[in-house]
Amino acid sequence: MAGEASAETLIVAALSLVMSAVTLSWQVASHLLAGARVRCELSLAIHDDSDPVPSIVATVADRKKTNLEGLQTEDSQIYVHDAFSIVVRNRGRSPVSVSSPYLSVGRGYWGASPLRVRYLGFQMIAGTCRLEPGEAKTWLVPMWDVIDSIRENHPERPVTCRAAVLLGTGRWVKARRANTWTVPAEMTQLRPNPPA
Repeated sequence: MAGEASAETLIVAALSLVMSAVTLSWQVASHLLAGARVRCELSLAIHDDSDPVPSIVATVADRKKTNLEGLQTEDSQIYVHDAFSIVVRNRGRSPVSVSSPYLSVGRGYWGASPLRVRYLGFQMIAGTCRLEPGEAKTWLVPMWDVIDSIRENHPERPVTCRAAVLLGTGRWVKARRANTWTVPAEMTQLRPNPPA
């Protein structure tokens, strides 16, 4: 009799444990899905002052090193400026505030002068903008301004860049490790003959 009661108690305890684990998992999943889930992506871009939409040229699968093949075509010679294109997307269910994105190099974060950063199709207010759920915004960061600032301390090293953005909560979000671009030490422009 005592053995049957003990077995029933163990079954009830095991079911309670399973139900507690399921409830906790559901609460964690709900919290993650309800909040803001920000992702950022770094690409290379070339653009002209008269063209508000850049020609994004870096749409290659392997982003672990700089790919310049798309920049060698004659079509790219009509554009003047080299830039990093940083797309920040809110994949969550809550709006979030973000600042202008930066480039992450090792443990540091490097930004360009706000006057040189272009916002495509939106305005920044007090250095931040609001990302609604499912919304994405694109920034163009002057590539060589940032690269030259980074190279001041180590001009002989290649520079490996990732996109990073500071949220209104004070948390940094970086692009995936696979989404990095390496600029060789000797490189000072993207195209062999950029337009004047």
